[in-house]
Amino acid sequence: MREKYGLEKDKPVILVSAGGFGVGNIEHLLQALSEMKTPAQVLALCGRNEDLKTNLEKLVAEKLNNQTITFKPIGYTTAMDELMSAADLIVGKPGGLTTSEALAKGLVFVIVNPIPGQEERNSDHLLEKGCAIKCNNLLTLAYKIDKLLENNGRFEQMKKNALNFSHPNAAVEIVNRLSSF
Repeated sequence: MREKYGLEKDKPVILVSAGGFGVGNIEHLLQALSEMKTPAQVLALCGRNEDLKTNLEKLVAEKLNNQTITFKPIGYTTAMDELMSAADLIVGKPGGLTTSEALAKGLVFVIVNPIPGQEERNSDHLLEKGCAIKCNNLLTLAYKIDKLLENNGRFEQMKKNALNFSHPNAAVEIVNRLSSF
């Protein structure tokens, strides 16, 4: 998938999720990621928000281009499974669908300011299972991701934890169990 999307094989890929409609302060999040010391590639998902994609493309061209981090804004896509297959970790809010998909792909979650309620509960679950880190202050985001990526043993264990916690065949298992009654 990295080859298909023009990504380098040896650099970590960070998927930044702003939800299907591209909401949230993703510009500040990308600026925070630009402070990383570890070379990485950032895919910034903008959803259906074309203005956001245009603004991010401008931001990347004018301010965020550097030798260490490359940014690629992506508009609406139906290829989320492919992008997650290309990624190593996901940064964003742990909504239900995003969390399920990320776990099935073995992605380490970097949780940023979850919304009170379900996202907070998902956040707690991911943290308890050892497949996520949490960042409530964007000033520390780059530092936290750098430290995570520097510790390859910890990072690989968190990926394994995500896969172990996932249930990618849950729907089929539920149907099979219900049909046996």
